[in-house]
Amino acid sequence: MTTTPSLDMLRAKHAYAAVKTVTGAQLVDYKRAARQMPARVLTNGIGQALAMLMRDGSSDAESQRLCDHLTAWLTDGTTPHPFPLAANKKLIEQLIAGNQELFVWMQRETLAYLGWLKTFAEAGISAGEGGADDGK
Repeated sequence: MTTTPSLDMLRAKHAYAAVKTVTGAQLVDYKRAARQMPARVLTNGIGQALAMLMRDGSSDAESQRLCDHLTAWLTDGTTPHPFPLAANKKLIEQLIAGNQELFVWMQRETLAYLGWLKTFAEAGISAGEGGADDGK
């Protein structure tokens, strides 16, 4: 029996693979960025939260990595998203050019995906950190 993975399972798989690319020394800054982003989205909305992440990413490599992970998830052509987003354009540009439905969807999807990123980062699941994969 084959079952199609749920969207939440696909989010978890993608987020797990993304966090695995973060090395142990970088994990502290990545965790900080992952912890801040959901509150920014809820407080300011997705547009301003993306702008803040882009601002932080200009001087902080882990904020840029978080932005890259979020962009990869939202523009992944293999994942069933209702809005086709281009991988070669900034999310903020696509959000501004979109409509209210895109805005609402992107905010909800961002929060759902960030939940997984944050959980895996806080669990120490990264390259070199081990976490659940350290064999203990």
